[in-house]
Amino acid sequence: MRSSASIRSLIFPFALWVQNYPTFSIAFQHGMSLFQHQSGSKTYLDLRSDVKHNRPFFSTRSPFQWKSLLSSNSGELHMAESPPLVQRTFETYRWKDTYNINYRVEGPVDGKPILLVHGFGANVNHFRYQFPLLVDEGYRVYAIDLLGFGASDKPSEVEYCIELWGELLSDFIRSQSNETPKRWVIAGNSIGGLCSLLVSATIPEFIRGCVLFNCAGCMSFRYEMLPFLLRPVVYLVQKVVLKGPLGKAFFNNFKTRENVESILKQQGVYRDQSNVNDELLEILLAPSGDKGAEDVFLKVFGGPPGPTPESILPNVKCPILALWGDNDPWTPVDRGMHPGVNFGKYNDKFTLVTLPNTGHCPHDERPELCHEFLLPWLLNIDNAFVPAV
Repeated sequence: MRSSASIRSLIFPFALWVQNYPTFSIAFQHGMSLFQHQSGSKTYLDLRSDVKHNRPFFSTRSPFQWKSLLSSNSGELHMAESPPLVQRTFETYRWKDTYNINYRVEGPVDGKPILLVHGFGANVNHFRYQFPLLVDEGYRVYAIDLLGFGASDKPSEVEYCIELWGELLSDFIRSQSNETPKRWVIAGNSIGGLCSLLVSATIPEFIRGCVLFNCAGCMSFRYEMLPFLLRPVVYLVQKVVLKGPLGKAFFNNFKTRENVESILKQQGVYRDQSNVNDELLEILLAPSGDKGAEDVFLKVFGGPPGPTPESILPNVKCPILALWGDNDPWTPVDRGMHPGVNFGKYNDKFTLVTLPNTGHCPHDERPELCHEFLLPWLLNIDNAFVPAV
């Protein structure tokens, strides 16, 4: 049997070649870091044990405060090799009386609601820069871990697909709007963007605007869009190479800090690498150790591609703003199967802003630039909003 390194050497160039397919590409290039650890701004995990219950407990000290403690002579902490972790769990939404869905919410209860939806391999804390700014502007800000990701449940029996996540998001919005119906802005990155479009078309009576931080064209491959000779190769990778022990070896080999950092920095995911820091790596890496994380990856990778953005766009009635990095290696704005430059052909309320020298996650890579365009757009739709009929 080949070693995991040999497997990687065979598959990785192929993954780079088919970079227009975000789930496939992220699964490999993103180094199987796909399941994430979430970064909170205030609460951190104290790695000392709660002796009574034999479990870790949360502390309000920041990583920098712990570093100071570790360098002191107080002897308070003796785990210098283990950095503190960012907060992963927040509130729980019980979906279908079966699944625990993690979500984060901040801001005034009477603020206009915004729901942030992460991409493949991310989670609520990938919106670490959006929370403080949008809350300061008076919005009620939510972010949710999709089923199978972050701190949400990762059931192995579920058939993961864009439609499933769209149903989850729609149900969540309805559940939060029971007492006083609210009109939401829904904003997503990559696959989260595709889900956001689907939700906007599905429950237009609840949505006042949709934001795409780059947008995926599908969850997995559409075989009919692949060159004929490539189809059996893709099938082999999906159905054979990543199944069983090969899949496990590949997953374990890629979900390392060194590999994830290399992917983010060296393959153009973050063109500006200023925000590729310890916090981001904690956000992306920790959930890969959760029970079910490996199973979810294999299910998503081998799952159906889902609807195309072009098929959804004509049915979206609200304004759409796309903030798209012009150097995205995974979902290019100007080429590939589903280029963002063509989205306006399918919806006359679509606005595209290309962000220079920016990669796949513009909201996290260049949050200030995103907010420069996002905040006026939000104010404009809030002033001009007319409920959909």
